[in-house]
Parts: sequence; structure tokens; C-alpha cells
Amino acid sequence: MEVTVLLPADARQYGEMITGEQDFQRAATLPFIKKTVVVPYSADVIRASAEAAGREVPTQAGPTTVIYLKIENGTAYVLLNIDRDGWAGVSFSWAYCHPIVEKTLLQFKNIERIVWDEAPGDKRLYDRK
Repeated sequence: MEVTVLLPADARQYGEMITGEQDFQRAATLPFIKKTVVVPYSADVIRASAEAAGREVPTQAGPTTVIYLKIENGTAYVLLNIDRDGWAGVSFSWAYCHPIVEKTLLQFKNIERIVWDEAPGDKRLYDRK
């Protein structure tokens, strides 16, 4: 099946703004383009799209994956593996990856905003056994 992800139009400029200027907010406002990605069939096209967007951004910890996704009342609550398994400098990976996953999710009409946390009332991931 195919999904559409949104990626920086100029990956070099986007990366330089994050690592050089360290202007994360401005980097997120740069132009993004659509890219069609072939993924295994999934009944959940939203999650498959978020996963595909994350895989477009390899980190020093390996592929970025979605470990939590829940949509309630127009809000997508999202956590990536890099949000829970940090390392020195992980904030640069967040700054690079979050806007890509966020813009990919915001293309769905039932999603109006993204919150990088679990939905209110859900048990914390690190509390689960």
C-alpha cells in the first residue's frame, strides 16, 4: 500500500538550520514536499503514515518508530522511540523528526493538532510492565 509523507523540500537547509543555527521553530516552517512511500498493508493508514515518516529520519539510535499513537477529539497523541530512549544530543533528533511526523499526520482531516505525549488518562508507558 502507498502512504504520503511530508519531508523538507531542502533537506540540507533543514538540517543546517537544526544543527547549525539551532533554530528549531524556523526549521519547522520551511517548505515541505509530499513523497509517496510503499509500506506493508495496514488497516491503520494514519499509523502507517506516521511510521513511514519516522523511517525517513534515521537517527544514531537507528530507525525512528511510533511507540504510541492515539487520536481523540482531533488531537493526535504521539510518542516516538526517541522520545523515550534518549541519548546525549537527542534533542536534535526530536527537532528534526517531530515536524516531519507532525506534518505527515496533519494531512489527515480528522487531526487538527499533535501532542507529543500520551493521551490524558492513559497509563504512562514507563509505568507499564
